[in-house]
Amino acid sequence: MAARRRSAGKHRRPGKHRAASSTHPSPPVLVGTAVLATAAAAWFSPTTALGSTRDAAVHRTSPEPGPTPTELAAAASAVQAQAAGAATAGSRFTAPAAKARSTARQRASRSAARIALQDAVATPQWVKPVDRYTLTAHFGEGGGLWSHGHTGQDFAAPTGTPVHAVGAGVVVSAQRDGAYGNKIVLQHADGTQTWYCHLSAFLVSPGDKVTTGEEIGRVGATGNTTGPHLHLEVRPTPDQPVDPMPWLRAHGVEV
Repeated sequence: MAARRRSAGKHRRPGKHRAASSTHPSPPVLVGTAVLATAAAAWFSPTTALGSTRDAAVHRTSPEPGPTPTELAAAASAVQAQAAGAATAGSRFTAPAAKARSTARQRASRSAARIALQDAVATPQWVKPVDRYTLTAHFGEGGGLWSHGHTGQDFAAPTGTPVHAVGAGVVVSAQRDGAYGNKIVLQHADGTQTWYCHLSAFLVSPGDKVTTGEEIGRVGATGNTTGPHLHLEVRPTPDQPVDPMPWLRAHGVEV
């Protein structure tokens, strides 16, 4: 009887001798492993040229050591020296700037003083009581209109003509006063009083402070008068009238 041949298809189970051979490396594999081991040893050996190159590369890529305390101290000293130099340079620039500001303030002060002086010169302390007028009755004249002589100066002008304060002062009174008609009394800093009489209108009230040239009333013909005019009196004391014309001229007023 002939022996049956066993098929060698893909489902054929390997024999025992094949399974055993798969657990032991073949000679070529052993040789290759030995070669790789030799190469690895050469790489990690410091005596080979390849190992020397590797060590150099590692040395180059390693971080540099930090600065020593001596180097840090030297750097700090250099920074302090630069800061001191900057402060010195700043002081050199600050001193001229401060001097320039001081000079500018002094110039501004002198300019303000000059302007104030110019304003004082441009604004007179005393002025005429009316701008357009005709001088009529003078101080000291006699006649039937005055019981004890004329005690002031008359400035004839149309009714309604503005009447100005001859100087700065305070309004003592603004009221009707018999023959004087509507009268305003101003008192000036030295105590002198100026009276503005026969007015048609009051533009100030008692207690008002007025400036030189300020409009205080209007020319009229109230009281004992023959026509519209301003009767101006100057009294260093309330009961002592003086001639207004020399007094005005002595105060720089051209009349």
